[in-house]
Amino acid sequence: MKKNLLFFICFAAILISFSCNDNFSPKAPFKEQYVLNCILRGDSTSQIALLSKTYDVTGFDPNSNNVDPSISGAQVYLKWKGTLYQLRDSSIVRADTSKYKGPIKFYYTKAFTPSANDSVEISAIPAPGVFLSSKTKVPYNVSYGNSPWLIKGDEIALDFRWTVYDLNVYYLPRMKIIYQKRNETPVVTHSFEVPIDYSSVNGIETPVYPGLSPAAGIEFVRSNIDKAMLQVSNGDVKSNYKFLWINLELLIFDQFLAGYISTTNGFLDNLSIRLDEPNYTNINGGLGIFGAYEYNVFQISLLDQYLENLGYTP
Repeated sequence: MKKNLLFFICFAAILISFSCNDNFSPKAPFKEQYVLNCILRGDSTSQIALLSKTYDVTGFDPNSNNVDPSISGAQVYLKWKGTLYQLRDSSIVRADTSKYKGPIKFYYTKAFTPSANDSVEISAIPAPGVFLSSKTKVPYNVSYGNSPWLIKGDEIALDFRWTVYDLNVYYLPRMKIIYQKRNETPVVTHSFEVPIDYSSVNGIETPVYPGLSPAAGIEFVRSNIDKAMLQVSNGDVKSNYKFLWINLELLIFDQFLAGYISTTNGFLDNLSIRLDEPNYTNINGGLGIFGAYEYNVFQISLLDQYLENLGYTP
């Protein structure tokens, strides 16, 4: 529905209808609802949930609200394999107090790590008579098969492929150069992200990084890796840098996170016009998102000759 005649006719008709209807208001009747958000980390024992409620404002600017809608003192539970894990009520100091002054309220547990393909339920009672619940399944992690584990220097591209156990997931890959500075005390390990491509607008070159995709693989052109390697020491002496390896980091999102992303912005581009903002939720009794993700790191070694060809000392 982009850039076609029917779309513009419908859009023009909507604008005309708005201008001719004196009773039109951009605000719908307010209905208070409770919001529960929790994203499980399959690689961590710490899990966090947030509770809040919707609010109304005078006028049409939602940013005019300065009353924190988050909720403390509620009961929040995770259920896994028949065992209930209660999340503790807590808060931390808010770094940015330009909108809300008080601390950030949240619920957490440090003793819960679900396994891949496990079903997990969440429930919350934010107020008397209000019950929120949802269920998700932790996604499988991946294995890489014949993906390249070494950069020698004669490759045109590095093609990474991983196994697919579930078609309802999305992947977010990131390639990062891991290095240290030899003259730095104490020694700190740094990273530099490799773009998948570069775009040029009005003569200005801008790096482009991988986005979310259901594709079970990604290819990085060697010339882009070389360019990023050289940018690490840009303006400095190359011998000051010690390269350890390159990581391909991968986030694997479950079907609900994938659904949330694709519903809210997964299908948009710079030419799209939205007339409404969809409310994606998988929370029974309220709004919000309950999902899970896995984290994976694939390590790629660097051949000494490759580093020397770039002017670095192995």
